[in-house]
Parts: sequence; structure tokens; C-alpha cells
Amino acid sequence: MFSMALSSRADDVNLASLKSLSFEQLLKVNIPTVYGASKHDQKITEAPSDVTIITREEIQKFGYRTLAEILRSVRDFYVTYDRDYGYIGVRGFNRPGDFGGRILLLVDGHRLNEPIFDSAFNMTDFILDVDVIERVEIIRGPGSSLYGDNAFFAVINVITRKAADVKGLEVSGAGGSFESFKERVTFGHVFSSGLEVFMTGSLLQSEGNRRLYYKEFNQPENNYGTAEDLDGDHSLSGLTTVSYKEFTLQAAYVRRVKDIPTASYGVAFDDPRSHSLDERGYVNLSYAHEFDGGWNLKTNVYFDSYRYSEDYPNDIANPGDPRDIVVNRDQDDAKWWGAQLQLTRRFFSSHLVTLGADYRDDFRLSQRNFDVQPATTYLNVTNGFANYGVFLQDEWSVVKHFMLNAGVRYDYFTTVGGTVNPRAALIYSPTDKTTLKFIYGQAFRAPNAYEFFYAAPTQERNPGLKPEHIQSYELELEQTITKGLLLTADVFYNRVKDLISEETIPSNGLLTYRNIDNTETKGLSLELDDAWANGIKARLSYTLQRTTDTDTGQTLSDSPGHMAKFNLILPLYKDKISTGLEVQYTSSVSTLADNTAHGYAIVNWTLFAHELIRRCEMSASLYNLFNSRYGFPGAEEHRQDVIRQDGRTFRLELTYRF
Repeated sequence: MFSMALSSRADDVNLASLKSLSFEQLLKVNIPTVYGASKHDQKITEAPSDVTIITREEIQKFGYRTLAEILRSVRDFYVTYDRDYGYIGVRGFNRPGDFGGRILLLVDGHRLNEPIFDSAFNMTDFILDVDVIERVEIIRGPGSSLYGDNAFFAVINVITRKAADVKGLEVSGAGGSFESFKERVTFGHVFSSGLEVFMTGSLLQSEGNRRLYYKEFNQPENNYGTAEDLDGDHSLSGLTTVSYKEFTLQAAYVRRVKDIPTASYGVAFDDPRSHSLDERGYVNLSYAHEFDGGWNLKTNVYFDSYRYSEDYPNDIANPGDPRDIVVNRDQDDAKWWGAQLQLTRRFFSSHLVTLGADYRDDFRLSQRNFDVQPATTYLNVTNGFANYGVFLQDEWSVVKHFMLNAGVRYDYFTTVGGTVNPRAALIYSPTDKTTLKFIYGQAFRAPNAYEFFYAAPTQERNPGLKPEHIQSYELELEQTITKGLLLTADVFYNRVKDLISEETIPSNGLLTYRNIDNTETKGLSLELDDAWANGIKARLSYTLQRTTDTDTGQTLSDSPGHMAKFNLILPLYKDKISTGLEVQYTSSVSTLADNTAHGYAIVNWTLFAHELIRRCEMSASLYNLFNSRYGFPGAEEHRQDVIRQDGRTFRLELTYRF
């Protein structure tokens, strides 16, 4: 959205020269662009969406450690954590059992959602170290008219740093609470031949919270509800990008092992064998070329893989007796490949037309569930899905200051058939200070392999699922109030049909997924963004929302009615030392047991030094500064109605460039 404009511009020009510019000249200084909203670069004021851009500067100066922390700072977004995975909520919607499939997550335009769970990994399981992110594009609203599946509530496109941004070798080390340590090595170089090479690798090790108390397990055989040394987190990630002329080859990989202290799915409490493993990787080769006559071609081919394993130590006879524990294991493996083609051309000077097609073959979707010893198999299925899509979009400059952006896409899935999803936006800018956007969109999400076919001692399959659909209406105002002060006001309404939800079957107590809900969301969000020539930057936002089941009128669980956020960057010494202050408030939410997870306020503080010592960056961060006590609602698989989160923590980080 336009409210991030001055925050980005101030980094691209000399501060002294900014003071001499008129307001009209200032508006023309490097207006931020977004790629993910229309699959080409465009000014964010012309994007058919409500867009927020988080820059590398903000990531550094606010001390963000994960993508989840970045998203928590953004208007309308929240992320919950159950001591295993992070779950992205947006505009009051974050359902139990949803691994992120209603948010499309991209890295440099490459889809990260895998086809078994649709996971949008956003914590230490994210495929990138956040220190190698150049910017994050957060694009609200349905995006299926361009992207197809998963672009339900939002599209998040993470843009990585390039070789020219690094110009050599960069090493970094960080340490913090819970014996947490991270090391990173990054290399970037542009050769005289035009070859560009960017390589990075990171290693994270954390022992986690040594003692976690859960009152639901407060019995002698369960160590009186205390899980000890069961919060460890270990991950390894890497990314390589090689570019030469019009070709780019990118490969990425992450492996993460997480200990699970919550005894989810009815497993034995305080058992060190309870852990999950996720591995995600891809190779993507892309080609871009501009032909004579104005045609722009972008095409790519890719291969992806995902592997998941989780152990469930089940206490089948005598609680607390390790001799009676049987380890049940989930083991999933997915491999897929695909290709995309996109053409863009301007016609009659007023029409920018984009058309494209993509194909994906999920040729191996393997799901297994079995007891390790004695060996007993409950599930062993391997499926193969395929889908393709074609789309068309036209950006029509109807008259001066008035633009119509309209697009439509057709998708076909071998599992659920075809679906058509349009999007349209009227964008009116009567002056350089005012932009109005009227946005309508539709999107869908097809059931994934886990929802379709998973069966285990605790879960029943449902191959009869249908896709879920959303219709979205939005009115947005982007208004410059004074020089540097920008207001964004957004009114939104979402209606979801055939929502896929996890529920417990009353007759047998098993979990399953069904198309059981129809929901609607009504909301209003406001944001003020200001930037001064002296480097001070501030952002204040508030979201009012209500998400209800249209059949019962009840507010959905884990759906906060109010969220308020404040971010401040304050220079302390020239451009070398600054401090970042962040305040986040989230109101109370209902839980699955119709109880309440109380509202909370979190304050985070970071001190950041750049070039105080030549070629060196240093930061010190305190998270949850005032040690607030708060928790997130549990899901169907948890005995805990509310899962408590960490109190005050800290991190120190040092980066040196050779």
C-alpha cells in the first residue's frame, strides 16, 4: 500500500537532498513497486490489492527472527504457535487444523505450499533465513485469478537479496535465550562476464524452554504436568541463485526437527521421542526475454520435494510405564514438477495485457502411518494428482486518473474438476495525494492429499471433500494528509462457502475433515504511516473485524475482534545507531471449548548499529519486554484449550562483511 512509500524512499536518496525537494518531487522519488499483485512490477498505488511491503531495513531494525514475526507486525495479520508449527491468521480467520493452505506463500515467485498439507511454513521451518530477505510483499485479498490454488486470503511473496547486494562474503552469528544459536554464511558476486552468483546457508540450534507446565497433565505419572527438555528446535537451510543474461537457476532447501512438548494427538506426556521432521526443497530454472514488438516472455520449469515424519509415543496400557509405549509414526513424501508460461504486452497504449498458463504434476504423494514396534501398518497410500490453469488479465487506463484491472483464471484438478475465478479492481486517483480502490475477487482452495486420504488410529479419511470458495469485496482509501504522513483506510467483506474444517466425529471420537461451515467476515482497518527526513519512521494500525459462522451466528474460534500495532524506528546517532520499538495488541478470542484466550499486549525492542565498526552490523533485541503472560487456542488434537507462550527473551546478533 502507498503508506509504505516514504519508508522505502528515504533509504534510496541522500537525506540532505530530500529536504530540498518539493512534495510533488518527493512523490516521484522511487515509488515502491510490487511484483506479486499482478505478476509484473507496478507501483503499489496501481496494484489491484491492498499491499504492504516490509523492507530489509525494517527486518534489521526491528530484530525479526522469523517470517512469522514479520507477519505479526503487519496490519490485519496474526500468527499463532502450538510449540510445533506457526499458523497464519488474516482478517479474523485462522481455523484449527489449517496448516496455512489459505495463504499462498512464494519465494521470488516460486510456490512454497506443498501438496500434502498445503503448509505455509513461517517459523524456523521457513526455507530462508530472514537475514537474506530483501523485502516481503504482503498482498491481501483473493489472488486465484492469477495464481489458482491457495491464493485464498492473501499472497505473500518473499524477495531474496541478490549478488549485487552482498558484493563479497558475509558471516553472521546470533545467540539468545534458551541456548539458541544461529550461524549464517552468505556470498555474492557479479563477474565481469555478467554471471551473478548468490549463495547462503544457515544453521539454527535451540534447546527451547527447558520446563513447560501444562495443567491438563498434572498427575504423578505425567511428571505433574511438566514437560522437560522437549522444546528443542534444530534447522538447516540454504539457497543458491545463479543468473546469466536471461536465465536464472535457483535452488533452496530446509531441514527442521522440532521436539513437541504438548502431547498432541493423545500421545504419552513428557516423552522425548515426540518430535516432527520437515524437509522442503526445490530447483527452479527461469527464462525472461523481451521481444521486438513489445512482447515480454517469462517461463520457468521446476522440481520440488517435501518429506515429513512425526513420531507419536502412545501409552497404550499403564500410564507412565515406558515398557507399554508403542511409537506410531507418520511418514509422508511428496514430489512434483511443473512449468509456467507468461506473456505481457501493451496494446493501444492504454491496455497492459497479461496472459499465461501453468501445469503441475504431483506425481508422488505418499502417506504412511504405522507402529514401529511391533510393526503394524494403518495407512500406506500413494496418489498422484495433476492440475493446470490458464489466466488473462487486462490493466486498462480508461481515462486519466482512472484504471480498471480485471482478470480471470480457469483451473482444472484431476481430483475435483474445474473452477473459474475472476478479480476486478477500479482504481481512481483524482490527485497525487489520493487513491481509491474498489476491489472484488473470488478464490478457491482444493482439498489437499492429507484432507482427502489420511487415515490413522486417531483420524478418518474423507475422499468426498469439495473445494472451498470465497467472495471478497473491498474499498480502500490511500490518502496523503501532510508531507510524509499517509493514511490507509480499508473496509472489507469476505464470504466463504463450503469451508473445509477439522472436527471430531461424535460416534467414534476420530478426527476428520468436512465441508461443514459457511462464514463471513466484516471488518475495517486503519493505518497511519509517517517518515521524517531525519530518519524517524512510525507506523500505527488498527483492525476491527468479526468473523462468524453464517449458520449459527457465532464468532469463530481464534478470531480476534481488535488488533492494534505500533512500529517506531528512531535514529540515535547519525545513520549508524537506531532503535526499533514495536507494540502489538490482540484482543481475546474464543477457544474450541468455548472458553476464552485472554487478550494481550507485547512490546519488542531492538538496538541496531550499522558501520559503527567498519563492515560490521550489530543488534540487541528484547522480545516481550514486559514479560506478558498469554496463550493461543489449541486445536482438536490438543488437550490444552490454551497453549501458553514464552515470556521475555533476548537475542544478540553480529554480522561482518569481508
